[in-house]
This record gives sequence, C-alpha cells and structure tokens, in this order.
Amino acid sequence: MSKSEIRFVLDRSTGVPAYRQIENQVIAALRFGRLEVGDQLPTVTEVVKNASVNVNTVLKAYKNLEHQGITQSRQGIGTIIVDNPYRGQEQLQRVLSERLTAVFNEALEFGLDPRDLHAAVMAALNRFQLAVNQDQTKGAKENG
Repeated sequence: MSKSEIRFVLDRSTGVPAYRQIENQVIAALRFGRLEVGDQLPTVTEVVKNASVNVNTVLKAYKNLEHQGITQSRQGIGTIIVDNPYRGQEQLQRVLSERLTAVFNEALEFGLDPRDLHAAVMAALNRFQLAVNQDQTKGAKENG
C-alpha cells in the first residue's frame, strides 16, 4: 500500500460542488493510471488543509467513492483504493489527452489567450458536468 500523490484542486467558479470535484479527480486519476488499487488517498485532514474545504465535504466525497466500491475506509489507516472499475481505459485516456492537446494548440495558433482558453474549457466542462448530474438525477428518479 502506497500513499498517493494526488492533490485536489478545487475550482469554485464552475458550479460543480466541491465534493463532486474531489470524486471526479479520484476517478480521473484511476482512468489515467495515476492511482492504483492499494493506493491510499490523502487523509481528510490533509485535504481540508490543502484544498481549503470543509471536513464534511471531504467526508461526503470519500463516502460516495466508498459507496461506488472504489475505496474503503480503514480505521487507523485511511481511505484505500480497493477497485478500479476504469482499468484498461488508459489508452483511451491517452488518445483523448492527445486530441485535447491538439485542439488547445490550434486555439493558441489562432491567437486565443491561454486564460481565455482556460475559461472556455472550464465553461464547457461545467456545462457537461451539469448535464451529467441532471441525467444521473433523472435516472435515479426513474429507477427509484
């Protein structure tokens, strides 16, 4: 078991709740192979200190990850990755990363300022995340 090097970076301007951003960053790290089964997530105290977020926010994110079967909280040890349902997607993620890099380079060639590019990407991600959240809420209501 190794301590992961993941550091959560929260963007409060996106409209995506902080707990969901933490969950999404863990899932992205699993998809890109930066986290593996057996890795330990940062302690709640570490996340609170480094990301300037409320304890309950971190607890909610970690509990949701545990509910999905991705992590397990172990008394005295911390939160451990116990399953990676995204294993095998590393190649897909690598291709996606290459395609996004090409789009970013093209935007820069057309004279788009990096700050404007960042704002455009964050706005698109925000719209995407809100749509996903609405679909999940709709699906839960239909199944519940």
